[in-house]
Amino acid sequence: MSTATPPPVEQLTAELSQAVSHVTNLYHQLPLILTRLALAGVVIVVGVLLLRLLRRIINRRIRHKSNKNGRSAKQTETVRSLTTSVVSYLMYFLIALIVLGIFGIDLTSVLAVAGIGSIAIGFGAQTLVKDIISGMFLWVEGNINVGDIVTVATCNGRVEAISLRTTTLRGTDGSLYAVPNGDIRTVICRSSGQQVAQVNVTVAHGQDLTRAQQALTDECQRVAQRLALKETPRLYPAIASDARCVTMRVECPCEAEESWALEREIRLSMFERLRKEELKP
Repeated sequence: MSTATPPPVEQLTAELSQAVSHVTNLYHQLPLILTRLALAGVVIVVGVLLLRLLRRIINRRIRHKSNKNGRSAKQTETVRSLTTSVVSYLMYFLIALIVLGIFGIDLTSVLAVAGIGSIAIGFGAQTLVKDIISGMFLWVEGNINVGDIVTVATCNGRVEAISLRTTTLRGTDGSLYAVPNGDIRTVICRSSGQQVAQVNVTVAHGQDLTRAQQALTDECQRVAQRLALKETPRLYPAIASDARCVTMRVECPCEAEESWALEREIRLSMFERLRKEELKP
């Protein structure tokens, strides 16, 4: 069997000398590295504090101008949300540039590399650009405002924030939805004007439809009294029929914020009344 030949003493000495040299250089550069880390930390902290200050200034200025111009609270909150989003992106970009400069990274070379890879980055950023452009159109056209109850991209909820890239909704169950603006094709706004709570009630074939209609009409009046509604729910009998049942509909005008809760109350009351009348739904 052949044995491995040990490296010569001169090679080991050279490698050890090179390692010692690297350690020595690192030791001498350690104060510079720590100084740069400290400066970067200071820049980040100052940038974050400055961003918070800018957000407060923006909030005050926008609300002050909105009071003068007579804008609604929803429009004011929408403008504030978008402006804050733009300022935040710009501030983060500026902080990143300053930190790179502190560590001696040549921004010219970085931009050159970015220019070389701009085509690939452009293909990857198509969705981001689409989201930003869609967000700008949402703001300009005013189809959706912070505080509105909407349905967008199959998500239902109240608009909590609108940024350049996403629209944030709070669902009725407390879930938070972040919908990319580029995915918003159709906006169903339930906060525009008075809404109508609609509940479909089914009555099985073979039941006394006249008695069912009378019972549900009476229950509509009871619901109006119990919930102190401004208007009494109205029953529309036999709006549809299939092989199993006849469908009736109860409608009641209400505010957008009350529609879902009112529909639940009406649905529960109607089916409970059918149960008491021994009518099969």
